[in-house]
Amino acid sequence: MIRRVFLIAAVLVALAALAFWALKPGGFHRQTGVSLTPTPAPTPTPAPEARIMLLFPGTDGMLHPELHTVPLPAELNQRVRAIVSQLLAGPATQLLPAAPYPAQLLGVFIDGRNNAYVDLSGPPEPLTGSFSELMLTYSIVDSVLLNCQELNGVQLLFDDHEVQTLTGHLDLSRPLPLNKSFIATP
Repeated sequence: MIRRVFLIAAVLVALAALAFWALKPGGFHRQTGVSLTPTPAPTPTPAPEARIMLLFPGTDGMLHPELHTVPLPAELNQRVRAIVSQLLAGPATQLLPAAPYPAQLLGVFIDGRNNAYVDLSGPPEPLTGSFSELMLTYSIVDSVLLNCQELNGVQLLFDDHEVQTLTGHLDLSRPLPLNKSFIATP
């Protein structure tokens, strides 16, 4: 019995000595060579560049393609954001801007049915005529769907709200599918 108590006491003393040695400054790390200097976080890898086709309105009432090279992230909602941002930046040629006012992209989200919702700042004044509504809508809808083929449709929101229409010519209350009828043929 005394032997057992002595053995337990010896083990406890050995564990206390080991804990003291490991907890003193440089104790454990000094022996193993582990550095206490934190390593810097890795630099994020930029998205690879890809060629995308953007559709801009022409004076003929049709959408005309322009090829742009942009960083295109792998995440679907970030790809849609990159496409719409590039579209809103304007054409590189003599074509018209996609939006007839200085629109800003407010947000993008994808639902469970693979529909994209693109939230834009609304026009400062009401738009008039079917041309501006059709070109704005299908410039964005068709540009997104041609570059993100896993999507089924795109719905435009304005200032965080669904709208029925912009000028009364097009139903914007639901996601719209690809519509190639406004794309000019070469």
